[in-house]
Amino acid sequence: MSGYDIATAPDTAIVQLVFTSPPCVGHSKPMERALVTSFRACELCTHSTARAGRLLCDSPAVRLTGQPEALDVARAPAGSCGPNARHLDMPGWH
Repeated sequence: MSGYDIATAPDTAIVQLVFTSPPCVGHSKPMERALVTSFRACELCTHSTARAGRLLCDSPAVRLTGQPEALDVARAPAGSCGPNARHLDMPGWH
């Protein structure tokens, strides 16, 4: 029996239909920006390495200099990886 059949039955005096929806999530909160750092590509790159609590670049171009270098040095305009992350490599690409 549908809700329409119940509401139109001759012996029905009062019909109260109650609809519930799932709780709304996120619409009452102000928009929050995701926590993205200026070196997010480096954080995701397979060439990044952590040493002494810092994230360093260890790309093939940097290995020619002998040791990993700071991300701000590698991503500088004249750096080994440059501002466009030339040596970016991610596991999902393989």
